[in-house]
Amino acid sequence: MTKSLSLLFFILSFLTLSGCSSTKLVQSWSETSFEGQPLKQILVIGIMRGDQQRRIYEDTFVRHLKDAGISGIAGYTLILDTEDYNDRAIIRDAVQKSGADSALIATLVSVKEKERHVPPSVYYEPMYGYRRGFYDYYGMSHRAVYSPGYTTVDTVVKLETTIFTLSPEKMIWAGTTESFNPPSPQKIIEENADIIIKSMKASNLL
Repeated sequence: MTKSLSLLFFILSFLTLSGCSSTKLVQSWSETSFEGQPLKQILVIGIMRGDQQRRIYEDTFVRHLKDAGISGIAGYTLILDTEDYNDRAIIRDAVQKSGADSALIATLVSVKEKERHVPPSVYYEPMYGYRRGFYDYYGMSHRAVYSPGYTTVDTVVKLETTIFTLSPEKMIWAGTTESFNPPSPQKIIEENADIIIKSMKASNLL
């Protein structure tokens, strides 16, 4: 038990010092009057800074949809050039070819770095090997460990996602996610997909 407590103190201390990675849905909206059938086939389009990021996003989101029992189609399989995302006629043609009943469009809005001051902190860890009497041990069983304050730089990545039905053409869901200190682009996409799919289910869209 004592060793477990010591390990817990160490983990909490490490997380405090290094910062945690997390993605949160900071804003969302859904069409409450939506009365259509649950979406069954979604065309996934990622508007990213590079073609590789776009393909990774679309493939990952399609995989998460499949895990949720929903068919997904990666946009790059129908729209080869990212510049064509600005061409309405090309997108409309791709939608018709896909046979999808809906489209999901994800846009990388921003990647920002912010300085953050972490104040000094103190936590207590167990002391081992103390073999004196009970009354002495009671006051010496733990020792204080101090961590000095420091300044760190946090990275915040913002993504906006919008979902449309295609017949009729109507927006039914929109949301913004923020990822805090993500270790990799892949981690952002994985967490983003999980959060959005859960929200869509909660809105009875899936």
